[in-house]
Amino acid sequence: MSTSLLQAIASGAPGAAGLERLESAERSMRMLLLRSLLERVAQLPPEALGPMAPASEAWTMAVEAQRRSPSAVETTVADPFVRTWATRLLRRLEEELASEPAGKDTRDTNEPPLWVEIGQFHCLAAAVTVRAGSGPATLRLPTTRGHVWLPSLGVAGPVDDGPYGVAEVQVSAEGVVLHGAGATAEMTWRSAGPGRRWQPLLDMRAASPTVGPLYLDTVTPYRDFGSVLLPTTSVGEASHTWRTRLAEATDLLERSHPETHRAFTTLVTSVVPLPTPSTDPMAVASASSQDAFGAVAMSLPPDRTQAAAALAHESRHQQLNALLALVPLVSGPDPDPDRDGRADEPVFFAPWRSDPRPALGLLHGTFAFAGVADFWRTHRWEAADAREAALAHFEFAVLRQQVGEGVRTLASAGRLTSPGETFVSALADVVDSWQDEEVPDLPAALARRVCAGRRAMWRLRHLVPDGVTDRLLADAWRSGKVYGGPVRLLPRPRPELVRPDSRGALSRLFLSRPEVFAEDRRAARGETAACMEAIAGESAGAERWFRDRIARRPEDQEAWVGWAATWEEHERPPAARLLMERPELVVGLRRTLRGSGADGPDPLALAGWLAESGTLLGEGSSGVPDHV
Repeated sequence: MSTSLLQAIASGAPGAAGLERLESAERSMRMLLLRSLLERVAQLPPEALGPMAPASEAWTMAVEAQRRSPSAVETTVADPFVRTWATRLLRRLEEELASEPAGKDTRDTNEPPLWVEIGQFHCLAAAVTVRAGSGPATLRLPTTRGHVWLPSLGVAGPVDDGPYGVAEVQVSAEGVVLHGAGATAEMTWRSAGPGRRWQPLLDMRAASPTVGPLYLDTVTPYRDFGSVLLPTTSVGEASHTWRTRLAEATDLLERSHPETHRAFTTLVTSVVPLPTPSTDPMAVASASSQDAFGAVAMSLPPDRTQAAAALAHESRHQQLNALLALVPLVSGPDPDPDRDGRADEPVFFAPWRSDPRPALGLLHGTFAFAGVADFWRTHRWEAADAREAALAHFEFAVLRQQVGEGVRTLASAGRLTSPGETFVSALADVVDSWQDEEVPDLPAALARRVCAGRRAMWRLRHLVPDGVTDRLLADAWRSGKVYGGPVRLLPRPRPELVRPDSRGALSRLFLSRPEVFAEDRRAARGETAACMEAIAGESAGAERWFRDRIARRPEDQEAWVGWAATWEEHERPPAARLLMERPELVVGLRRTLRGSGADGPDPLALAGWLAESGTLLGEGSSGVPDHV
């Protein structure tokens, strides 16, 4: 992996040659996994195969098909979930080999028996044989809840009623016929759509010539990147909408973001539908996995622009997953004895997440959101109308700041390898080049408020001062002195405190659909109503609501940050600035004072007192804990 290619990928311009390198590496990984799995299965006792023939017979069938049609093997093995299945099974076999007693079945009770998982080798061979036009051949395939998976083609069934069974399958150049204990299913290879007891992958290419080989997968049993699922028909009626939305998004990327378009169409072959996020119908939920290279799980985007942004995001994850298979970018530190020996505890602030992240997760998010930021950076000048432009400006401003924080955290964390430093440095150069680009006042102000609020909430939930700091602060408070000593912070991840952030979603609604925002605001109550007042520029009412809330329930720590966030950045009093920068200090000090028997002081008074010491603000307060 050359330095120039590392830099090109990091900067978002890998080019055709770079993408081919990544795709070739992933193909090699898939073949190595299959070969390793075959060798491991050959070591098992015959009874582990249950009613299935040896996996080597399936491999021989695939080899014969490859001689006839190499492309048949390439297409079948390129199904992203072939790798998911192989990786999952290989890990399971290794766990059983290492178990005590050796060979103990370590599977979860919801997992299929081992012989069913191994039997997928025969499903792979059947699919290859069909695509190669080989046969005729007869073989036995495992069924899961009556269904049989044919990689890259689809799922047949149900052909029996049991949880696991065996179907006899006749394979020919035209397709397959499956005879189960309870029914027969037939799949014609060149069939245009689903048939009785046959559910194919849905081809998404028909609507646009810019979409490469791309399928909507609602049937593959490993489509959630690991667990075994039944096919679903719930997306069938929406398949036309999916096809149109993906076509519109790829057309947009081809016109305005050719590098992103090339990356997506080269690396992604499957889209797995997810439910729309209940907290924000305008958002798109999406995910990728290193164990399912080429597959993207995502909810149906509300429009072509959000779809394009989601594709830009996931194409970056695909690139980084492939790159990490070639070269390590993040090092694993030696376990820290002061932290129970855990080597990669999630402690880093990822500005787009509410939970702490490990270094590798932060790298993934930073690189992926840099791609999204670049999309909005361009699209804000090409938006269809003023509302869409305002939203695009907001998204760019948010992500420019967040990705910048991610890059700085990675650069200072001491966790990058030498190639990782090269990669992050090139990414930082791109982000730095965006800093002087202008954003209109309103979306810029909303973006700053959203970013500051997320940062403060993260610190409030997941950082604590150490015991010495708390004690010294409490002593200074009791004596009426201003504390100017050092501050040491410790990570204390508390995922149970995380809840969805509504400020970002409400800001997007305010900019893009103001009439809906106004209607929702009239019906809003409590904290939501106060947040909407602040977003609409009526901060005085929001400030009063949060102040009253704190007076009634001073233990509501998130209300402290809510109050501080109502102030415009240039108007914040010292207490509000302190709560936006170091809320964890107020939490720790108040807890210590209450623990000593004193009544809990007013948190706003504590924040004002802490703000008198300038050493508590400034360097290091904008992202990463100062001392961990």
